[in-house]
Amino acid sequence: MSDLQNKKILIIEDEALVARELKSRLTQMGCEVVGIAYGNEGIELARRTQPDLLLTDIHLKDGEDGIDMARTIQAERDVPVVFLTAYSDEATVSRAKEVAPYGYIIKPVDNRELQIAIDMALYKFDIERELKDTQQLLQTALTCIGSALVFINEKGLVTDLNSDAEEMLGKPRRVVRGEPWSDLFTLIGTSIENKINLALASNEVVKLAPFINHAESAVPCLLDGIVGPMEQGGVLILRALSEISDPIEALPTAGELMQRVGAERLAPSESSMCQLLIARQPSASREIVEEMSNLLNQQLRSTDLVSVFASSNLSVSMPYTSVNEGRLIANSLLQKLQSHFPSEQGEFCIGLSFSSPGDQQPFELFRRANWGLKVAQDSGGGRVIVWNDEVDTPEATNQDQKQREYHNLVLLWNILNVVSNTGDIADANRKLCSHLQRSFGLQIAGILQRHGDTVLAVAGATAANGTEVSINDFGFTQIEFDLIRKLMSGQEQSQAIGNKYFCKLNNELLVALVCDQPLQEADESFVQTLLSYYAAGLNRFELPDEVPSVLDKGELMFESPRMKSLIETVQLVAETDATVLIMGESGTGKEMLARRIHELSDRRDRPFIIVDCGAVVSSLIESELFGHKKGSFTGADSDFVGRLMEADGGTVLLDEIGELPIEVQVKLLRYVQDKEIAAVGGSQYKTVNTRIIAATNKDLKALVDAGLFREDLFYRLNVFTVDTPPLRDRGDDIILLAQHYLLIYSRQYKKPITGFTAEAQRALVQYEWPGNIRELTNVINRAVILCKDSTLSTIHLGLFPNPEKAELDAPASQPSLQTCLSKLVARSLEEPVVQPIAQWLEEDLIYYALQRNSEVLNRAAADLGIPESTLRRKVQRLKLHFGTSAPQRPDHWRRNFVDLCALFEEDKSSIGYLEKGTRLLLQDLEARDLSRKLAASLMGVSLPTYRRMLAETP
Repeated sequence: MSDLQNKKILIIEDEALVARELKSRLTQMGCEVVGIAYGNEGIELARRTQPDLLLTDIHLKDGEDGIDMARTIQAERDVPVVFLTAYSDEATVSRAKEVAPYGYIIKPVDNRELQIAIDMALYKFDIERELKDTQQLLQTALTCIGSALVFINEKGLVTDLNSDAEEMLGKPRRVVRGEPWSDLFTLIGTSIENKINLALASNEVVKLAPFINHAESAVPCLLDGIVGPMEQGGVLILRALSEISDPIEALPTAGELMQRVGAERLAPSESSMCQLLIARQPSASREIVEEMSNLLNQQLRSTDLVSVFASSNLSVSMPYTSVNEGRLIANSLLQKLQSHFPSEQGEFCIGLSFSSPGDQQPFELFRRANWGLKVAQDSGGGRVIVWNDEVDTPEATNQDQKQREYHNLVLLWNILNVVSNTGDIADANRKLCSHLQRSFGLQIAGILQRHGDTVLAVAGATAANGTEVSINDFGFTQIEFDLIRKLMSGQEQSQAIGNKYFCKLNNELLVALVCDQPLQEADESFVQTLLSYYAAGLNRFELPDEVPSVLDKGELMFESPRMKSLIETVQLVAETDATVLIMGESGTGKEMLARRIHELSDRRDRPFIIVDCGAVVSSLIESELFGHKKGSFTGADSDFVGRLMEADGGTVLLDEIGELPIEVQVKLLRYVQDKEIAAVGGSQYKTVNTRIIAATNKDLKALVDAGLFREDLFYRLNVFTVDTPPLRDRGDDIILLAQHYLLIYSRQYKKPITGFTAEAQRALVQYEWPGNIRELTNVINRAVILCKDSTLSTIHLGLFPNPEKAELDAPASQPSLQTCLSKLVARSLEEPVVQPIAQWLEEDLIYYALQRNSEVLNRAAADLGIPESTLRRKVQRLKLHFGTSAPQRPDHWRRNFVDLCALFEEDKSSIGYLEKGTRLLLQDLEARDLSRKLAASLMGVSLPTYRRMLAETP
């Protein structure tokens, strides 16, 4: 109960003796009686004293009414009322209820009854006031986050929506009930759809960034909101930010654009964006600009768009790039350009602008980047200048050239969005044609698709009159059909005949444009640049829907001492039936470790089942674990044995055990103790022999202290604890894992990517990896998709080394092939058995060269510096010894071989890997005080052969 100390109470009582007695009793209880009134003067007294509680009689002298008086006081001040009366008849009680009193005491008054009544009145009043405050806060919050409510069940189906949602989404309640929630929106394939799905599968409140929705019978709207959990399923709370009069990505006509330069704001994208403008002082020639463009296209990601701007400048649009990443990429590009082109011919300057998610304005981006470029030029060049939001940027000019450049910028922007955000190739083709037709006022813009030597169909087309377009609508002559076949089967990319323009996207698709009049030379050049970018973006539609993950295969890759010690410990506990608790941060491989324990145990031939306690709805997790009987709850249409019974004789991994509801923990405790379970709705217990492995990224002991996890269950699970180290504490494993995932994804996407640049390796090792192995996997996956080169750079990874940290960590001199090989020789001399360094180097370099060149022998032989016939013999010999797998090497060798490969790639000498490595090894061995016999053993050859090698080496 609440504390009565110093609570101010006003007494209204017409009997003086009763009033004084009440004052005495209340004072003894610690209250402060601020006044006693005998009639209507109590109203004025209440105004002056501001009491915390009003204690009043109902029937007062001269016919005055305590109920009316209390109502008057409450109208001026929110104060709890306790009635004191000698009457308990139904009429009096009924009248008293009108004031909603907090207590009703019948005279004569007992001390204990008085104290309890006043205490409870004050307590209830405080609770109600808190509830009112909370209600007001929630109403305010609801106004801020939105009033449109969409209720979704655990299957992702709409169960209900309110009238605001009906109006906002343009769909009536009766139509959408029972339909998938995604049918309400135009979000298919976007990050918003994925974010909502993930939120509905979790128990967390997730805020949605602004997105555009096209309602069927309403104006397109810019929406935002939140996704919140409910007992079953979840709720979308949406807010309309503004209406959008034009369709998403739609372009104004050329005439409209001329009148409204800089004023049109395009639809917000779902990612951050960086824009670079690159120039050289003095202005570069067209040939130099083209060379610069080719160099940047090699360095940048496939989603980064490089285009020529204002004849002598380059524009680089980089989606999904933060300002910090953009600054690092710009500095990297500046260094590449300065090292590639002679400095005496001029300095390079770069202006950088950026936007945050949902706030992208292409005109503003360009204008800000142009400001940064001018500042870089005015300050002498050789710099990257980032636009500052505190700077007042100048207004864009209205010159004809600038207007056309803005026009092109908008078109580039929209095509960038099409390639980045559209999930279906047919939809992407349709949008491309729509943008081209609108932008240039074309009669028809279409994409033709062929099969064999004949054009079969139109893959996407838009006509000026909005009608459906067929092949006949293009009005192709036989000469034009012959030209289409020639372009699709030949090397030429584009050609124009009269008012028709043709550009090949790939061997199957070709763009055909029918114009009112021939395109101007500048427009034709721009369209070709635009379509070449779009053609490169089409590769993303050929990627598999799902990328295989080594996590699903249960493979553990490591060479760090900490992981070795951990695995040795795991091998000991795996042979027992002890319950294991695996703790560690998200993404550290807890599931893989649990699978390793199962595979090393006697239960390896029995089921291994994973139950994610955080992903299953709390009301269903008991049934998921222990099973249920038919009819035990709504939706239980048949018996279900549960995961523990399914895994009988095997292992169940309870992932995210800290999310298990407290009421289910009781039942799990019984199973862990007695190995007995009872299905939901059943009373019969069954004995089950399933091993429990629990995993969590939370501190269970802290949850126990907070009352959120049962202490007895914690100690039952904590029989044997395994702590998985975060990736940042496994420095020796980072490059090993990165190489492993690189091999997987490069094969998956059929890209000849063989390794990392030295700078990229430093960035990988220096990065803290808050998302651990899962984050590393995603970074490598994304980098492989974006890469157009044979090696991954820092730009592809989106990670950059810290120069200051590199200076602290690096040795006095930069590593070289000679120093790396020397380290391997020194390490081998420390081993009890001499390791044949040269033999291992040759074998591993052969595997590396084959991998780097996609198993093409003549290319691999060229890299190695040996004839193709020699390589073929060596490969056959290796297959006889090692089969299809590469030979096993010591941990230190594998770690240093990664550095060696990077150094071989950077080496500019004309001789191949093998000859270069052999020469350097011989030089190192001869420089040491070693016997010729020992040196021959290190080279993996006989003593006579070693002498002959020395004689033949220049």
